[in-house]
Amino acid sequence: MRNRIIILLSFLFIVMNGLTFVVTENNAKERINLVLQDNIDCLRSQYEILLHGQEITARTLYESTLETKNFIKIISLANTATGKEKEKLRQELAIILKNKYKRAEKKGVLQYQFALANNESFLRMHKPSKFGDNLSEIRYDFKEVQRTKRAVRGFTQGRVAHGFRNAFPLFDNDGIYIGAMEVSFSSDSFQEYLNNVSHIHTHFLVKKSIFDAKIWKRDDFVTNYSQSAEHKDYMLTLGDIHTKEKCIIENAIKMRPLRETINKKMLESVAFSIYLEHGDHIDVAAFLPIKNLKNKTVAWLVSYEESPFIAVTLKNMFVTRLISFLFSLALIYFVVKQSRSNALLEQKHTLLDNILNATDNIMFITDFKSVSFSNDRFKHLFNVKHSEEFNTNTNNNVLSVFLATKGYLHAGLLKKDEEIISLLKRVPEDERIVSVLDRHFDAKSFQLSVSKTNIQKDYLVTLSDITRLKEKHDINREKAYIDGLTRVYNRNKFDEILDDEILNATLYNKVFSIAIIDIDKFKDFNDTYGHLIGDEILVMMAQKINANVRETDTFARWGGEEFTILFKDTSVSTAKAVSEKLKDEIQKLEHPTAGSITASFGLTQFVNGDTINSIFKRCDEALYMAKENGRNRIEYL
Repeated sequence: MRNRIIILLSFLFIVMNGLTFVVTENNAKERINLVLQDNIDCLRSQYEILLHGQEITARTLYESTLETKNFIKIISLANTATGKEKEKLRQELAIILKNKYKRAEKKGVLQYQFALANNESFLRMHKPSKFGDNLSEIRYDFKEVQRTKRAVRGFTQGRVAHGFRNAFPLFDNDGIYIGAMEVSFSSDSFQEYLNNVSHIHTHFLVKKSIFDAKIWKRDDFVTNYSQSAEHKDYMLTLGDIHTKEKCIIENAIKMRPLRETINKKMLESVAFSIYLEHGDHIDVAAFLPIKNLKNKTVAWLVSYEESPFIAVTLKNMFVTRLISFLFSLALIYFVVKQSRSNALLEQKHTLLDNILNATDNIMFITDFKSVSFSNDRFKHLFNVKHSEEFNTNTNNNVLSVFLATKGYLHAGLLKKDEEIISLLKRVPEDERIVSVLDRHFDAKSFQLSVSKTNIQKDYLVTLSDITRLKEKHDINREKAYIDGLTRVYNRNKFDEILDDEILNATLYNKVFSIAIIDIDKFKDFNDTYGHLIGDEILVMMAQKINANVRETDTFARWGGEEFTILFKDTSVSTAKAVSEKLKDEIQKLEHPTAGSITASFGLTQFVNGDTINSIFKRCDEALYMAKENGRNRIEYL
């Protein structure tokens, strides 16, 4: 009998601690994976936003260059010109494009280059003295443009520099291919943007092989590369923010325990994230591969962010396991002392209850109609004393507490005669999120985890509170779409809305109008009173317009001192009438230092076949007319 009790108690000890280990391991893994995935998503989102912005800048510069007077003629003549004739044409083109290149540099453009049909370099605006070399030997993107006669975009290596390049084909008026044009951006711009604008500490790692571990030099700048801490085959550029002590020496120590994991995952060339323990701190490192035009990974973006959430999760897991271990020892001692099976069963129930109550999660057993068991956090959340009270309040319908909110799971998503388990199977694990009202009637977000029990139709349901994570995700999304100074929509958000409106107008034959608003003589405000006063004027302007536009309209900061409005379902004549009222409201503004403020408007109406570029081209032309005709007025095309 004694041996049977010892065996039973030993088995119970192993099962209970094993169960605790599995539950805490899975729970911690789910919570940590949410954080890791969130860091990857945040890094990818910021990277794609910057990449999209550069694409728009490059495309705009390309289209603007094509419209430049005599540009096509010069490139066409250069293809058959003698050496002296080419030199004269080159100097003429350099003069024509000089101001355009200066404006492009302010937007981050690094190289503005033109090649002839045979890929002979004709003009480098960033280095006009260098020309005549065959780009086919060093530039895969130029070879592809020459072969396909289509634009090529991606990360690529040049003779002395690497970066994100946009190569576009050039054709004469007869449609004959006459060469290619390049607009490129330095890879360092991504590292600077993410660190200084998005405030994400980021490393841009470049593979040694693409520049043979040499210092990347050019006449106008020098960038020093050092061996990165992340991988022996990648280099990192150092600077004021990225010091050798912090980014190489300290990171190498933190990454040492995970070196094999990092090396293996980087070889797989897919995005991943890990957490690094150093002292009582936890850092999350997110890795995003950067591939060249041949779809080979030649660089990585790596972000670093401290995660108190993971540190607390690991601590809670340890505490829960320790409590489980101590309680299991206490249970064995109690059963041996009492030698009664009923006492063993009662202690087992008490132990399980304490274990479940030791976690931060809400846990209960249910058949999704009524709840047969729940921990204290469940009772606290729903303000009930026991499970039976909850069942009465919900009419034995557990699903009724899940709010029917977009982006969350709820009963309304069930198909006819479908069970909740079927719904969960067709929803990815990271999207199994529910919204529940707590005892204070505040909506909380929870990650839903379901495990089958040994009891027929009963499931162990775990709700992990991710409200703060969800709020952080929403904040990151707001940062991507809200202008940091004026707190109105930025260009990224406006472009998305305008894309949808163009599609809607095309499909359903609807109309809308667009206005560009430019503060008159804004440069004088900055030059006279400084940029802080200029910023105050921008905020005053944004607040005034935002308070006076219609609810159906979309208002955003376009860039600099320019704002834009989308007048939905509105003809240009009606938009002009609305704009007149806005102009009058703006004219009433009085800055205590800079004085009165006025603005000029350029308006246009959507016509079938319009694109974003064609709409804003007309708006710009109308705005130019308003400026030329005396400012503080409205013109439309």
